[in-house]
Amino acid sequence: MSAQEKKTKAAIRKDIIDFLDKTSGSKDPRPGKHSCGIRHRNALVLATSYKDTPRATALEFFNEGLTIYIFGEPGGKIANIKRNPRVSAYIYEQPLDHARLQKSLQIFGTAELINIRNNPRLFRTKARKWNLYAAAEKIMAPVLKVKHVSKKEGAAMISKGMGTLNLIKITPQHIVLKEYHPDFSLKKYEWKK
Repeated sequence: MSAQEKKTKAAIRKDIIDFLDKTSGSKDPRPGKHSCGIRHRNALVLATSYKDTPRATALEFFNEGLTIYIFGEPGGKIANIKRNPRVSAYIYEQPLDHARLQKSLQIFGTAELINIRNNPRLFRTKARKWNLYAAAEKIMAPVLKVKHVSKKEGAAMISKGMGTLNLIKITPQHIVLKEYHPDFSLKKYEWKK
């Protein structure tokens, strides 16, 4: 079996999007008692850097086609992106199972920070699309209950918390798709913008 099988750019793009759709987080269509409202699947590892100091962070992600979206709290990754928007991300199927075909993606692209201050409409649209407001309410409910916070005060606290988040939008320039087969062969495909 060859290490690289020929596929068209369109076929590679479709395989990448299918993998992203299968592994990214999504709105939980039937949230139950123990659901925050988001269907969690694989995480990605986001690599940022500044002044030759790399930083890697495991994060939940969402996608629209090839574009990746991540909700990020303030911290080193956000500071790095502000200074250097070039990023890399890695996604792989978990858990590792040699008995079946498994895939991974290595993504190289440019990150853009979207937040309630610089693009409130887009931020709110994406947060609603992926149920982030409902998830925040569900996660904060026990804390607010213990602190005897009114519904109005709780909504204000959640709104303030959402105001600290950034939506990291990654526009890929280059993606490497790897397929690990049960016979231990590896096929590698590349997509470039």
